[in-house]
Amino acid sequence: MDRFGASRSVVREAFRILESRHVATPRRGPGGGLVVTAPDLSTVLDQASLYLEYSGFTADDLFQTMELLEIAAVEQVAATISRADLDGLRDTLTAEAEVDDLRFAPSTVYTELARLTDNPVLALFVDIGNNLSRTHGIRPSQSEQRWIHQHSVDLVDALAAGDALAAVRTVRRRIRGLRRRQSVTSTRHDSTGVQ
Repeated sequence: MDRFGASRSVVREAFRILESRHVATPRRGPGGGLVVTAPDLSTVLDQASLYLEYSGFTADDLFQTMELLEIAAVEQVAATISRADLDGLRDTLTAEAEVDDLRFAPSTVYTELARLTDNPVLALFVDIGNNLSRTHGIRPSQSEQRWIHQHSVDLVDALAAGDALAAVRTVRRRIRGLRRRQSVTSTRHDSTGVQ
């Protein structure tokens, strides 16, 4: 307050803003005050999604970007994937099979693959794409969920066999199939006047 000539209410508001952005949290008691905290992934995802929504992204933008990111993850991981990594991906497949709506799976084979690249930028952007799919994606039918899940199984099988090309083809088929479905559904909604 002394350094910047700010009033107590201005400092309180600044603290409130930092706390609302999950950048800092108040600590009570002796030695307390405002403590800087590690950024929370969910906050970053929310902010990035909000920005992209404001910018007017389209489903096609999302699919195009996710195809590039997921293929980059597959290509990086294919050369170095370990037995333990494959076991982790199979555990994720098991969890995916039990989810009612794949848009709300806490993690997917693709988010796990991005994590396995040890590239935090790639992992973050795959998470952002996943988050946008959750909020803007169309709920898949049961047969579509089985189709999506089968592509995840095929991807993991291709990685286990050391076949990076088959793994990349699987990603492309899945994304392009989802893109076609989104396009057909959007056309159907437009023709009936439902938004």
